[in-house]
Amino acid sequence: MALMDKHKVKRQRLDRICEGIRPPIMNGPMHPRPLVALLDGRDCTVEMPVLKDVATVAFCDAQSTQEIHEKVLNEAVGALMYHTITLSRDDLDKFKGLRIIVRIGSGFDNVDIKAAAELGIAVCNVPSSSVEETADTALCLILNLYRRVTWMHQALREGTRASSVEQIREVSSGAARIRGRRWASSAWGAWARRWRCVPRPLDSA
Repeated sequence: MALMDKHKVKRQRLDRICEGIRPPIMNGPMHPRPLVALLDGRDCTVEMPVLKDVATVAFCDAQSTQEIHEKVLNEAVGALMYHTITLSRDDLDKFKGLRIIVRIGSGFDNVDIKAAAELGIAVCNVPSSSVEETADTALCLILNLYRRVTWMHQALREGTRASSVEQIREVSSGAARIRGRRWASSAWGAWARRWRCVPRPLDSA
């Protein structure tokens, strides 16, 4: 019994600390469908299948909080965002029931983290977002530098015609063979680790 009383006292202290930071969630966990808002953009293809049965999702497509509907500001308990909108302390104050912000991407420098913490709003990010796409794009750019595809494409658009061996050699000047080349990266992030695995099939042929 004493142990239970101790936990109860701790809980009461926590409630007093949190009291006044944020008002009670009117459409929170007790509500069957809390409101979650995608603040900027309309691409929610990954999140929508997860949220559709448990929450009402609002697509704001906003560049600032001035463009966000009052209903979202008053009732949203969760917010998803990309990088095209910034949430300062003043912006965060406009949300009356917000409990969590999820930045769809690796960075979160467009959210005032300190203000969010003081307001009782958790901020999360998705470090693995677009890792595959970034690694693939980096590889494509490197291959483009080796084979000079962009330069040759531009030459054709400008009317350059290469039919003889000499003309082809001139247009493709600087292109290099890929086999036997050493791949190196000075980056150590998630996409860089993934990128180091991508070129391996090129060396195994």
